[in-house]
Amino acid sequence: MARPATVKLVLVKHKERSDGTCPVAIRVTANRKSRYTMTGIRVRPKEWNESRQRVRASHELADAFNSRLRRRLNEAQLLALDRPSADAVKAALTGGGSLTAYFERFIDSLDASGQFQEWKKYRSTLSKLKAALGEEELTWADLDVSALGRFGRWCRVSRKNKPNTVRKELSRVERVVKQAVRDGEIEAAANPFHGFDKPKGKKVHRRKLSADEVARIRDLGAQDGAIVGSIEALARDAFALSFYAAGMRFGDVANLKAADVRDGVVTYVMLKTGARTAPIPLPPEALAIVERYACDADGRGGFLFPMLDVGDDTDGVRLRRRIGSWNARVNLALKRLATWAELSPDGLSFHVARHSFAHHAWRTSGDLGVTSRALAHSSVAMTQTYLKELDDHEVGQALRGLW
Repeated sequence: MARPATVKLVLVKHKERSDGTCPVAIRVTANRKSRYTMTGIRVRPKEWNESRQRVRASHELADAFNSRLRRRLNEAQLLALDRPSADAVKAALTGGGSLTAYFERFIDSLDASGQFQEWKKYRSTLSKLKAALGEEELTWADLDVSALGRFGRWCRVSRKNKPNTVRKELSRVERVVKQAVRDGEIEAAANPFHGFDKPKGKKVHRRKLSADEVARIRDLGAQDGAIVGSIEALARDAFALSFYAAGMRFGDVANLKAADVRDGVVTYVMLKTGARTAPIPLPPEALAIVERYACDADGRGGFLFPMLDVGDDTDGVRLRRRIGSWNARVNLALKRLATWAELSPDGLSFHVARHSFAHHAWRTSGDLGVTSRALAHSSVAMTQTYLKELDDHEVGQALRGLW
């Protein structure tokens, strides 16, 4: 039988305001998960008695504050008797109108479904939203057109976020609001985005490398073996394989098994979509990379590259966390490789291998449908959007060539 939730009054010191006051919250803990509901009372740390969970008598409103805190604490303790989770207690405390509680449940659903990167992004967005609006416990009534405008300005001014990032943050909030409408949490008429225009994003320049530039990175250290066994060697080989394997995403490269390559052809299940790719023939340059690592794959659970360990792919959350960590390391190594290859490191990340393949395949084959299928895009329209920024430079070059 599950133990009932525990309820306690706490002073949230990391939410201290410029006047030195901190919010008093009700902390509900169940199944090792805690949720906080703000009481609306703020005091300075020296005015709070932690052991007795009450405002000290020296505060001029001590009696009134403590009376209110006792009522709220008793209410929470009664609700905790027949509710199995901290979320359930919090929802009951807030009358089901808590934006914070709903947003947190949405984030938990991402975690439960193994969407680790999305979980991180939405957790950050909620943190930003609470900071921008100045409240730990937000209600749906707090989120109106004016609040959305304040949130966008706060991201831009306080966090120095660029226009595209501000737009993405607002889009994440909008996704949560739309899901709340679908779930019946709020009425459709209460959606504040109906009267709000998200700021326009700026055009993104997608970095790409030519096949010759990829080869310059691929061949670094090939003659003298200067970087054998280093993170740079691993980044070099993984990046080159991605380019030759139809722009394979980093997560799929890290998760690739040696057994996924047979008779010179690679096919695998994409982590992003769960779909299996079409067979992708690998050129000799890519097969040489596969052969370099395949002999040791059995010792690491069959993974081709030494990034993941035995059993990492049995836990979706752990798998994505490990991939995220390795992606950051590889991206830093790629910038060093670019410098050594006398290429600009600006804007160079592992995903550039995918951009570079897309452009190379399109220019070489002239077939947008083939390029789209190779990239495993859901539609040719998506591929057209993907290539849009990549071909502007080529148009300019062609026009200059006319004269």
